[in-house]
Amino acid sequence: MGFISLRKRLLQTFGFNRPKTVIPKTRGQAYYRSYAGGAEGNLLEAIDRRQPVSFFYVDKWQPPGTPGARGMRVGNPHALWVGKNGTRYLHLYVDPQSATATGGLPGWRTFIVSRISNVSVLELGLKLFGNPVEFIQGPGFRPSWYRRNGQIIKLIT
Repeated sequence: MGFISLRKRLLQTFGFNRPKTVIPKTRGQAYYRSYAGGAEGNLLEAIDRRQPVSFFYVDKWQPPGTPGARGMRVGNPHALWVGKNGTRYLHLYVDPQSATATGGLPGWRTFIVSRISNVSVLELGLKLFGNPVEFIQGPGFRPSWYRRNGQIIKLIT
């Protein structure tokens, strides 16, 4: 085993080297809210307002009984678009502390909108001078990708 510096050991002990969450710190004061328009309406509002969402998703490619095949997903919605095959998709940046059922790396996830249900928008509240708290743009977000690969319904601004 290699040498670990005292600084690194202290950081590990006090949890400072863990990945930071993409959900802002005000999450403790946040509340869930639903908007008109069903699942897609809530997703559009969340993208427009830059608020995190939670929803249930059915992953039909996973064998029955696989943990996480049908479960709750939480993250920051960045884009809603129609692919070249006519399917509506959601791009979600998930919390770095989460992982897929298959053990994949955290980060960007693509979801088929028709398999999403029970969408709730996590309202993060207001900053000191009344401006809304919003999530920051996920690393690697490229709006031009959506224009090349389908028709954009909504992107974060």
